[in-house]
Amino acid sequence: MTSLKPFFGTGALTALCILANFALPALASAADQVFCVKTKIFVGDQSDPASEHQILFDQGLVYDVPLVNRRFITIFDPAQKKVTLLDRDTQVQASVSTDDLIKITAQARAAVTDAEQKKKLGMDAKVEMSEEKPGYRIKFANLEYHTTSQKPDDPKVASDYAMFVDLASRLNLVRRLGPPPFGRMTLHQELAAKGELPLELTLTIAGNKSTETYRATHSVGELADAERETIHEVRAYLTLYRQVDLKGFPR
Repeated sequence: MTSLKPFFGTGALTALCILANFALPALASAADQVFCVKTKIFVGDQSDPASEHQILFDQGLVYDVPLVNRRFITIFDPAQKKVTLLDRDTQVQASVSTDDLIKITAQARAAVTDAEQKKKLGMDAKVEMSEEKPGYRIKFANLEYHTTSQKPDDPKVASDYAMFVDLASRLNLVRRLGPPPFGRMTLHQELAAKGELPLELTLTIAGNKSTETYRATHSVGELADAERETIHEVRAYLTLYRQVDLKGFPR
């Protein structure tokens, strides 16, 4: 049986960068929307972000470009059913098909048959309206996600963003990054169904002696000239970087 225990390790910052899931038909196509979602992740009460990403949507492709630790870039291409990872430090790239991401996610779910283990991994967790403060929440094991939401004027923005976060969640599952993704995938499927995006999302991890808190903010805007230049730069990397197997890609 496949073990999912590594998901309870480190990687909460990564988890907050990719919080969503959407219905599988969304993976088959992508609209020609052009916009940007900027995400900042804060640890505890810190005022400076520990991580910051700009998610650039341009003609059906999605570019996940970090702004704090700028080493790794990810490109999502639903039309070609491919996700590409780039490493600026070693100048290598690796690709995985979206079909494989879907298959591995299904296998991971099927591998867990114990009811208690499913509960711990958030596979059966339910979305609730938060009683303490406005928004949605989902809780499983020692983790709790709470999020407020925003509704863009164009519903295609919400569906395109949902397509991105679905693929990103599946990629993290394959690469064993972050906490178990199933509960948060359920939470963000709820948002996508309502045509909404996260606004401010908080992840709380309760420990025996202390509690860890991570907060992510999301802002939606137009694609600026500087961000278009970033896209051109990333496209150049695709022609320059050496191809390696996904297992050999740096972590």
